Amino acid sequence: MLNINEAYENASGLLKKFFGVKLSISASETISSESSDRYEDYYDLKNSLPKLESEEDYVVVSFDGKGVPMIKAEAAKIVARQGKGEKKQKKKEALVGVKYDVNANVRTAEEVATNLVHPDKKEDKNKTGKPAKAQNIRYIASVEKTKKKVMEEIHEEVKDKNFNNTPLVCVMDGALYLWALFKDVFKDIENKVFILDIIHVLEYIWIIAHIKYKEGSAEGKTYVYESLLLILQGKIASYIMELQREMLSKEWKKTQRDKFLKVIIYMKNHKKYMRYDQYLAEGYPIGSGVVESACSHVVKDRMEISGARWGINGSESILKLRSVAKSKDWDEYWEFFTAQAKNNTFFPDEYNFMNVQEKMAA
Repeated sequence: MLNINEAYENASGLLKKFFGVKLSISASETISSESSDRYEDYYDLKNSLPKLESEEDYVVVSFDGKGVPMIKAEAAKIVARQGKGEKKQKKKEALVGVKYDVNANVRTAEEVATNLVHPDKKEDKNKTGKPAKAQNIRYIASVEKTKKKVMEEIHEEVKDKNFNNTPLVCVMDGALYLWALFKDVFKDIENKVFILDIIHVLEYIWIIAHIKYKEGSAEGKTYVYESLLLILQGKIASYIMELQREMLSKEWKKTQRDKFLKVIIYMKNHKKYMRYDQYLAEGYPIGSGVVESACSHVVKDRMEISGARWGINGSESILKLRSVAKSKDWDEYWEFFTAQAKNNTFFPDEYNFMNVQEKMAA
């Protein structure tokens, strides 16, 4: 993997070779900053235009955090004082949000459990006959904006959609503060479904499996499959009771007992978001793979290249441009940007408001 200096040298070398231009690092920073400064204008306008009705069954939103390595001056601001044994924070969390459309994919608990625990036997049958792949994805990632602001931008994408017959689906991991914030920002949409990402649930089941059985054992995998199947069948209360009985059934080591408690508390805290029997019957997505993937290809793949350290302004500019590109808005955004930059006015005569509407609605 290229480090930041190698990446800069490669880009700079190409510009010099083809255009005879020697581009400094400061010039690169200026270009990325100025190139992103119409981001808000572009999406404000795009969200104000009539939206085409989606052909997919469900609208899904999801949010997750991803750390961005900061330069020393910025990293020092993240945590002013560390407790005993704590390391200084070197990353600032970017909140990543996604909105996408997807068709229903009705599955059985057995199918999902087999796919997740025994991937060699994986089956992915979409019984509706329609592709269940995410479509019309809008990405956003920001280290500068508040988490609430990021959620509000995704809210702008969906607020005018009709959720009378089908709910807005939200799939996230176990961060309760994000759930609370989501409920506040999206409170105007009454018909919505909250779903805890099943992959995070699976990770907690494995914690118990590794207490009870040797890592890598067939017995451990069998336990995970049977426990996951129980949860997917809507029997989360039964699984919690089973964990409590097991914890009290013998003298565990303190570390083992602490792990039991950790899993029990997690399951209790998220029980109301774990109605998987209902979710599977309706064909809802139960994994947050789209936003997890966004954390990688919008944030990590660029912000965590070897040796990279970022300031707030620089990282925000790059995240805006990557969000535009990954949302497949790049060409449209640049047409919008260059038309405004040409005359240094919001709506130049040859690219007036009506033309913008017609182009973006097409």
